[in-house]
Amino acid sequence: MGFTVFRSCMTVLICLFLLMLFLVPSAYLDRFCAEADARIEAAESALLSGDLPAAAPHCAALFSLVRERMPVLERFLNHASIDALDAAVAVADCAVQANDAGAAAEALREAQSILVRIRGIELFSWNSLL
Repeated sequence: MGFTVFRSCMTVLICLFLLMLFLVPSAYLDRFCAEADARIEAAESALLSGDLPAAAPHCAALFSLVRERMPVLERFLNHASIDALDAAVAVADCAVQANDAGAAAEALREAQSILVRIRGIELFSWNSLL
């Protein structure tokens, strides 16, 4: 009887651990992508209006966000995808500082494309299981 209770408790704990393993990284990635998307949208709208000085803080904030979250993201995501996102964001930040709106907009579109790819590939969803 004691072993049956122990086995049942361990089964429940393992199931809860697996559920946490799928849901916690997914929620973290979803919050990160939403925050990065908002910063990309703000920078792109400033670039489209031709206001490079207004786009600079958004690009710098996006760059610092990606750099700050890189170690955590690399724990459960493909390193090449995170490195590509970091490179695109760094190019956008440098292009804004160099007053090159076209290159900055292109790099931001690339970063947004990488975020969509990461979100589509890495997030846990019921559709990906079926």
